[in-house]
Amino acid sequence: MAYSHLERANDLEPSDGHRHLLEFCPVHREESFEPPFFVVSRHADVLAALLDPEQWRNGRGPGVFEQVGGVLGSADDPDHRRQRRVLQDGFRPAAIASLSEGIDEIGNRLWTKAFSRDGEGDFVRLFSFPFPAEVIAELLGVEPEDRDKFGEWSDDIVNGLGGGDLELVERANVGIYRIVDRLVEDRRRILSEGGEPPDDLVSVMTKAHVAGELSHGEVRRLSQQILVAGHETTASLISLMLYRLIMNPRLVDELRADPTLIDSAVEEFLRFDSPVQGLFRTNENPCALADVEIDAGSKVQMLFAAANRDPRVWDRPDDIVLDRFASGGRPHLAFGWGVHHCIGNALARHEARFALRAMLATFETVELVGDVEVNFPFILRGLTTLPIRWTVRSTPAMA
Repeated sequence: MAYSHLERANDLEPSDGHRHLLEFCPVHREESFEPPFFVVSRHADVLAALLDPEQWRNGRGPGVFEQVGGVLGSADDPDHRRQRRVLQDGFRPAAIASLSEGIDEIGNRLWTKAFSRDGEGDFVRLFSFPFPAEVIAELLGVEPEDRDKFGEWSDDIVNGLGGGDLELVERANVGIYRIVDRLVEDRRRILSEGGEPPDDLVSVMTKAHVAGELSHGEVRRLSQQILVAGHETTASLISLMLYRLIMNPRLVDELRADPTLIDSAVEEFLRFDSPVQGLFRTNENPCALADVEIDAGSKVQMLFAAANRDPRVWDRPDDIVLDRFASGGRPHLAFGWGVHHCIGNALARHEARFALRAMLATFETVELVGDVEVNFPFILRGLTTLPIRWTVRSTPAMA
């Protein structure tokens, strides 16, 4: 029977399927989906495609279905470059560092509320889901009373990328656009009166809109993409990190013995679990990959997660080696690469480091007390539930 990528893509350990792709079919045609698509798994092939944006285009959408009219990660140059130029200063490492106090305040509030004493609950709902959602809403400038539906909307949009209910995607977009429209109108009014709007990303985009650098539709869609990309993947990374610590207690001992490994550890967790399993590109011209002929206009999933476990690149690829990135070395592809390298990578890294420090500082013991469930879309990888029981350390201290 023909191998099916989709049958294995939502396994708790999808790397088992990735090994099959890497060894036996590095360019795989997935026939179990309509329409069929290709999956590229080896590091060299994925990286070459990411570095050739003229051939491998984003403008037909990052998901399995054709989607035109996207922005930033779903657009090609020159539109992509113009949109990125508006936002890039707000996501540079220096900018995120300047916002770190506010980000950490959100994290501390949520963490203390959930984990100040021994308890039991779903880590996803208690912390990994709300933390990045609140952070990205704060950065955008969304009022607290408008944030309740953000997580649900984000889930619906992500599910749509992998073939989920497109009516739910449309409903989510309507809700997000309604909030963004009100925020933009408020900031336009302030600017017209000679005032200075709040220091947030919606204000940055509104100023660009007033200056003719972005259309109103682009402001809407960029806000939506920032919400989804800034929430789902970071929530997944945080929950997967705790899952790995529970499954591998030696990692806790190593990190407590040497806290300087935390930055490297976050990079290793990104490589090992790759919350973005792989986004789609569409080839502009016919081409061959690993001797497989691909017609122009084909949907091809660049499987970052498999490339990050490619034994041609990584020594012991299926082991978590906490100091793997301590001295630099070859970068992983968890954030993509090239012109579409994730604009929010510094923010995601900061949130992950905060969460990892909090886990190490707070939990004396932590164990699974139920089934761990994996999310639906095969494009992203995360946990929808992580039921845990924990005890706190006698003198917990947030790092």
